[in-house]
Amino acid sequence: MSNELAAIQQTLAAYCHHVDHGTAVDVAQLFTEDAVLMPYYDGDYDLRGRDAILDWYTFYHQKMSETVKNLRHSISTAYIDIDGDTARSSCHLTAIFTIKEDNVTYHAQGSYIDTLVRSETAWLIQSRRIEIQHINRLSEAIERMRPIGYPGVAT
Repeated sequence: MSNELAAIQQTLAAYCHHVDHGTAVDVAQLFTEDAVLMPYYDGDYDLRGRDAILDWYTFYHQKMSETVKNLRHSISTAYIDIDGDTARSSCHLTAIFTIKEDNVTYHAQGSYIDTLVRSETAWLIQSRRIEIQHINRLSEAIERMRPIGYPGVAT
């Protein structure tokens, strides 16, 4: 069971990394051919099938690259229930991003509610509901941390 749990956690983590740093193809490959994506924070609609999901993430990556920088998704407190070749997962989602136009950083908090199925090589997402409960405006982003001044380096 622990190997299966680790494989599911790998799929959940890969999703966050691919959304932030990968391509739409990378993200879509984490879904089954007949998967359903429910990005309910964007409206009341469902996307059915890997091709539709690929189209959505192509649009998403384009829009996000135009308007935000430093996008980072992370998940926590994943509750995973495995039943044979199917698993259900619910985890907390945190997304942090900076709007390019005004350099203000935002913190979004929500949930991913998933059904996953075991394939020959990995666990794939069969359905994913994305909900955002709130978004907080933080402050202007600082582009670089001040050096801490380690004295052991000659300047």
